[in-house]
Amino acid sequence: MPELPEVTTTVNGLNETVKGKTILDVWSDWPKSVKTPSFPKFKKGVRNKKIVGAVRCGKNILVNLSSGQTILIHMKMTGHLLYGKYKLRKGKFAASESGPLLDDPYNRFIHLVFTLSGGKHLAFSDARKFGKIKLLEKGEVKTCKDLKSIGPDALSVTRPGFAKLLGKKSRGKIKQVLMNQEVVAGIGNIYSDEMLWLAGIHPEAKAGEISQSKVALLYKSMRQVLQKGIRFNGDSLSDYRDIHGNRGKFQNHHSVYQKKGEKCAKNDGGTIERKIVGGRSAHFCPTHQFK
Repeated sequence: MPELPEVTTTVNGLNETVKGKTILDVWSDWPKSVKTPSFPKFKKGVRNKKIVGAVRCGKNILVNLSSGQTILIHMKMTGHLLYGKYKLRKGKFAASESGPLLDDPYNRFIHLVFTLSGGKHLAFSDARKFGKIKLLEKGEVKTCKDLKSIGPDALSVTRPGFAKLLGKKSRGKIKQVLMNQEVVAGIGNIYSDEMLWLAGIHPEAKAGEISQSKVALLYKSMRQVLQKGIRFNGDSLSDYRDIHGNRGKFQNHHSVYQKKGEKCAKNDGGTIERKIVGGRSAHFCPTHQFK
């Protein structure tokens, strides 16, 4: 599932490509991806509205319109937004120019398309159809259930604030606490493994039992890992692609995620192990990551 770096990369791409353009029409062969309102009402609501810009809220993309409305997009497991020229053929939209939009098989699961002024399109590719799109009326952003319970952002929370948040979940395993969007927003499976490895903290360590010096190191590691993910335009080990259909490169810089059986990059003699923590995989080095 796309995490903070992938969503940030997408938002940056939206602001570079579709900001200032007008939505002329909307097509979908899977209208269930639009959760509220109904697809016909969504289509009517966004037509002829100008895109003012996009921002990120946790793992959510918020596309602000000239009407004061906001399109909320959560890419879920396999979704990503793509910008380019598309054509409708036999009831399906497909990219009309050569390149990654057309050639990369992960970019071919087009289920919703915005036709934009200027002759191009914004398409939503989602292989498993788990993506979520909503149209929020003016004033609903702060009150909608998707956003109102989201915790402080992982890149804006202060170090004292971060320590306080962990303290509120003192009995929770740190891997699960970091991934809890109501505690701190934006972190998922990949980046939690990477930051815990960097900070030398076992994924099953109780949040309340981590020393203050380790909490400070985890805070620093969290920022370092997430900023590195943004710098490499996200992680494309699986489905994620940027707005132009290109793969991110963070998967080439993993220290621990999906490294089971490999020697630890810290050269401490450890071998990376994998176990399930709270229903999710956790990769760690048992030599320098201990409870």
